[in-house]
Amino acid sequence: MREIDHYAYISGLKDQSFQWRIRFGVTALVACICSKSIISFAVIFLTMFSATIFKTEIRCADYFRFMILPLCFLLLGVTGIIVNISRLPPPLDCVFSWEIGNYSLFVTKNGLSLACRLICKSLSAVSCFYFIILTTPFKEILCFLQGLRCPAILVTLAILIYQFIFLLMEIAVIKMKSQLCRGGYCSIKGVIRSFGMLWGSVFIQSCLKSEWVYKSMLMRGYNGQIPLTSENICPDKKEIVRLLLFFILIMIPNWL
Repeated sequence: MREIDHYAYISGLKDQSFQWRIRFGVTALVACICSKSIISFAVIFLTMFSATIFKTEIRCADYFRFMILPLCFLLLGVTGIIVNISRLPPPLDCVFSWEIGNYSLFVTKNGLSLACRLICKSLSAVSCFYFIILTTPFKEILCFLQGLRCPAILVTLAILIYQFIFLLMEIAVIKMKSQLCRGGYCSIKGVIRSFGMLWGSVFIQSCLKSEWVYKSMLMRGYNGQIPLTSENICPDKKEIVRLLLFFILIMIPNWL
């Protein structure tokens, strides 16, 4: 998360309106959701990938490293679509089958096609999210949400949770280094014991620090809301036309 936050603040698009960046990413995301063509998914991914790589300081290796985690979850999810188990004989469009006792394990062409389309669609959607978070600091995203009249309690919770994530990460890193210096991870038993003590200590520290932070906020006049400077989020006519043209360009392969 620190890397993502760092890239957002040094982005080459930081001088442009953050509202345009978010609207552009959301438009691509909506087009991705509405599309069914692999060509459209490829156009979205390449557009978001190019805009992210060439307008930020992020390297291609780091970008694809960020893609590993969602890709792993995606591959686990599509396994159930690709592989089928049944007592009935394999269908005619079966490309692979394996008999296991009374059951038949098989892979069909329809399942492979659906899984391929789902993978392409999901990666395109992830690239849209990465474009937004790698070019827009979290505070500006919250300002955009506030401009959309998002409930103040949700914006406040998002700010506090985001700040506490970094606080807890810092506490965890310090305590883990301390355990490593004392040989706490030299054996399997030591790893389990040290890991349990680490997160138990982090949980206690998080409760204490959250109470301290809340009391300090009350002393500074906290009334349940954290004010943010928000601007008018309505785009002008030229921007609406550009976004519509981009949306139509992506949707063309679905109409052919």
